[in-house]
Amino acid sequence: MSDEIFDVAIMGVGGMGSAAMQALARRGASVCGVEQFAPVHDLGSSHGQTRIIRKAYFEHPDYIPLLHRTYELWQVLERESGTRLMVETGLLAAGLPTSPLIQGLDLCYGEHELPHEKLDSEEVKKRFPQFNLPQGQVAYYDPIAGYLRVEECVRQQIALAEKHGAKLYSNEKVLAWHASTSGILLETTHRKISAGQLIITTGAWAAPELQKLGVKLEIWRKVLLWFDSPDIKRYQEGFPIFYVETEAGGFYGFPAIDDLGLKIAEHEQATPCQSPEEMDREPRDADEALPRSFMISVFPGFEPVRTAGSTCMYTMTPDHHFIIGRHPVHETVLIAAGFSGHGFKFAPVVGEILAGLALDGATRHRIDFLSIDRFFV
Repeated sequence: MSDEIFDVAIMGVGGMGSAAMQALARRGASVCGVEQFAPVHDLGSSHGQTRIIRKAYFEHPDYIPLLHRTYELWQVLERESGTRLMVETGLLAAGLPTSPLIQGLDLCYGEHELPHEKLDSEEVKKRFPQFNLPQGQVAYYDPIAGYLRVEECVRQQIALAEKHGAKLYSNEKVLAWHASTSGILLETTHRKISAGQLIITTGAWAAPELQKLGVKLEIWRKVLLWFDSPDIKRYQEGFPIFYVETEAGGFYGFPAIDDLGLKIAEHEQATPCQSPEEMDREPRDADEALPRSFMISVFPGFEPVRTAGSTCMYTMTPDHHFIIGRHPVHETVLIAAGFSGHGFKFAPVVGEILAGLALDGATRHRIDFLSIDRFFV
């Protein structure tokens, strides 16, 4: 096998890897992406029809500037691809006034000028009669939130990367990589690749590398479910994305955008697995219990009939914030991982950040709070 030579090689071409490949190729770098599965597969964390995009960010106020930019970049991608990727539906986020969700949103809206409304449970019922929130809850309505068509987003990022000269090697597994001060050598099942730098965007498959560095990541098995109901028309156009905290967990969902019906999942409960290979990928009857109970309680009259199910993975850092930056041992390696179940919406700005770090040695975006160094203080 003779070496193929690139400025940058990328391991893992899901949401983040495809974004980095596109950003680098757009800037004129020679770049390849190596993906162990077929393009736009359902074995990682970038699938399942839809992902939430929002600026109502309770997790940390420093995400907001990144969100401003990611909205812009998704719109650029829509224009250049001629494909609708982002649909604004509004987001209703509800919890007790003392909950981390509501207190985080209080802080978010206190620090950033973003459109929003704060509603009590009766106001929610008047605006959205489908909802019957748990007693004592309040809600924020974010009118500029919506969903991303997740598989199409990855597909279009790959297409634009290839249009700008990037090379994708799919169904090709990385057997080993070796880093030196002069670059990296990647050995795959089909070839050897030499590159000036390596970017690791392998999702849950990045956990062993980060654990070697002393950062313990957990891989959570998460289940996505779709339900039909005789009154499903009430949950179609005009129905918002939602996130509702309950004693049983945090449940989020999407309008019924096709015949599968309402999509719903639980966000907070941990079901750790040892590795992606060992995860049970089949949705089980037991996985329905909590979402079904939630729907019956919060959506009066909804009679859930399951139409589909899928599993995905959250790769959780100890503080549930991302890791983006240079490898602490190898200067020629960058890592973007640990997106902790809320990262996909940031894909294009993460790609822009990685391109800047690889080509310029720096980024204009403030990402200090996402540095891997925070775990070594």
